[in-house]
Amino acid sequence: MRFKVLPRPRVVSLICRKIDEMNRLYKFFSDDWGIRRNDLEGAVALIMPAIAAGNLAGAAELLGCQKCTAQATGAPYLAQWYELDDVNLPQDSVAVIQLQGMLLAWETQWLIHQIERAEANPRVCGIVLEIDGPGGMISRVDAAAELIRNCSKPTATVVTGTMASAHFWLGSAADRTFIASPLCEVGSVGVMITHYSFREFFKQNGIDYSVIYPDTADLKNKEVRALEDNGDEQPFKEHAEKIHRLFAETVAKNLGITYDPELPLFRGEMFDAAQAVAAGYIDEQGTVADAVRWVLAQSVLAKVNEI
Repeated sequence: MRFKVLPRPRVVSLICRKIDEMNRLYKFFSDDWGIRRNDLEGAVALIMPAIAAGNLAGAAELLGCQKCTAQATGAPYLAQWYELDDVNLPQDSVAVIQLQGMLLAWETQWLIHQIERAEANPRVCGIVLEIDGPGGMISRVDAAAELIRNCSKPTATVVTGTMASAHFWLGSAADRTFIASPLCEVGSVGVMITHYSFREFFKQNGIDYSVIYPDTADLKNKEVRALEDNGDEQPFKEHAEKIHRLFAETVAKNLGITYDPELPLFRGEMFDAAQAVAAGYIDEQGTVADAVRWVLAQSVLAKVNEI
């Protein structure tokens, strides 16, 4: 019998890839969510058959599909597009960052990196976020939104489909918001927690186990213990309410309004384009080209004011 021996760098690469796949799956099933429920359930429905078949790599691959892009262009015609690090990038270009589909934690980290790149590039005069997404994982969304809000260059958001939940948290942090079509929707300010119990799965597979805590760690994992042992959701609800409060207060600050917990916006309501503009949740109707022109104009005004 012959065994194929792989070169050491390739073995290390394969191991790292497997670890990354497992980390993504773990994060998917353990994170807190700012997302519309039907979108999350649709994603779970796509992933679970692969997991049930033992194809963890396939499940992780579904989560790793590249949906987000970052390029730069110039006003007014958007005729040519460049990579952000292109040496031929014209002066006063506008970075356009596309966020599509469910927002995953590693995509939020990618977004932070792209914003930092655009900020550091002297040829980039501003940033446009092109958003069509139902929300996603909460991890690092607050940090990304804060980075957008405090960007030294003008920023704009364009809703090209849906801007819900975690995407609304991000998009509302821009200096100006546009919505491309009367059919677009925004809102769903709220959070949800998913808990997956594997007790029955272990029993069906003949695995009997006990979890034992010392008396001195009686509060450890209190949310899970309360739910699984007593059917008590309250500890999880308290955790979710803290995140929701931060989410809602940040959105209120972004919109320049007072946080009112009774307002439908902060209770998870969705709004179409006309409703969102009328309520002041979106500034105006407009396209990506409109947003790019607005960012460029703000950049020119800033330079004039400096003079």
